[in-house]
Amino acid sequence: MRTQSPVPSRGGRVAKALLSAGLVIGLFGGALVAVHDSSAPVATDLETVAYSPPRYRMVQANIRASMSTARFKKDVREVVGTSPDFITYNEVNGRRSASLEPGRYRVWREGGDAYRSATAVAWDNDEWAATSKGIHQISNKRGKSADQRLHWGIRFANWVTLENRATGRNVSVVAVHFAPKSKYYGDLVRPSARALNVLVKALARRGPVMVGGDLNVQYEGSRYPSDIFAAQHLTPSYDVTQQAPVTHGRASTIDYVLARGIARFATGNQRAFGLESDHHAVRVDFSPLPVTSTEGSSRVRFGPGVVVTDPGLSTAEEQSVLRTVLKSINSTKRGQVVHLATRALSNAKVLRALKRAKSRGARVQVVTAERTTTAEMRSLQRVLGKDVKKESWAVRHPSGYERAGLRATVLLISRTGATPAFAFSSSTQMSTSAGTGKRSGYVSVTKASYDKLFKPFFSAVGRRV
Repeated sequence: MRTQSPVPSRGGRVAKALLSAGLVIGLFGGALVAVHDSSAPVATDLETVAYSPPRYRMVQANIRASMSTARFKKDVREVVGTSPDFITYNEVNGRRSASLEPGRYRVWREGGDAYRSATAVAWDNDEWAATSKGIHQISNKRGKSADQRLHWGIRFANWVTLENRATGRNVSVVAVHFAPKSKYYGDLVRPSARALNVLVKALARRGPVMVGGDLNVQYEGSRYPSDIFAAQHLTPSYDVTQQAPVTHGRASTIDYVLARGIARFATGNQRAFGLESDHHAVRVDFSPLPVTSTEGSSRVRFGPGVVVTDPGLSTAEEQSVLRTVLKSINSTKRGQVVHLATRALSNAKVLRALKRAKSRGARVQVVTAERTTTAEMRSLQRVLGKDVKKESWAVRHPSGYERAGLRATVLLISRTGATPAFAFSSSTQMSTSAGTGKRSGYVSVTKASYDKLFKPFFSAVGRRV
């Protein structure tokens, strides 16, 4: 890895109006039902911004090298038109840098030859300042046919570390393009993945790392290097969203957005969209989770998307699902309502958070699917009561829970911190194991999703709404 001299930051500017992706959560299954865009409030001061995670949008685009300049420029306009924070480009060694950075965008790639300039990273310079840049060799195998101009086995990744001008948060973005399998130099996917890991490990000291690129290997195919990526906790967005769109040809998924530090984000609004190129671009939104601390805050704002844990990276990232639940409950103030449905409730931290919310003046309503009244339920009922017609209560209702079709955990909060209509749905029950292992959940911050959960929640305890 070679590094450019640091570039001074222009931090301290208040963010513009932020866009965030709305996510309609699957209440009765594991799939994402739909996605849409919605506007978020304008941040008014730096303190508010610090508790209002922006939406980071990333687009990966392989723009075919052999296309005409006019078609190339049309594809760049299509990509930039989605208002991404970051863009990773492939096959751009024959293109002028000025064409890759229209308007407020800036681009980095090392020049000098066609190999080093084939990938590029672009970013929204109004929102992000580059603090360092560099290039890293991914593969170095010669071999080509007589009519080929370049040795396709020689590949480089260009990278940039960026600082958000409003929040000071750092993200590193890497553009990469693995060589296709060839009789002239063999299959370079696994050695290329190992070389990418070296770069990702080095950049991870600065914060999350986002990687975009055409990896020339089918997602979850026999050659897909999942074990190598897992060694550096490099997670493709497809693992998180459980959706893998076609990005090339009729059935291939070979273009990726991957992230190290995925548990720090709610990941959503993923889609592939068509270009003049023979590849579809891939767009993904990341909303930083405000769960570094689980202490309550009136200014905390959640973004929508899928939350996953990442065991083995850090305690915080292994507990991202549990911490999302705790942070949202702890940030609930007087007069707000907490509705929690969970198959089993034995997690001491969650029980303590529910009791404290009630003591702050929030209304707290809890239903479980437990077959017997546990000591934890009796302790909670002493604080909340068990009359479901009152403002606060805690009951077990296994038959009603099953009839309502609720997932293992559903959490609704009328307002948590600065986030109205918070809805969380997870396949993980709030038991003692909730903070360990592989877990996932869905965050929504739209009234439609919140309202959609109301009926099954109250149906579980025999009430109509």
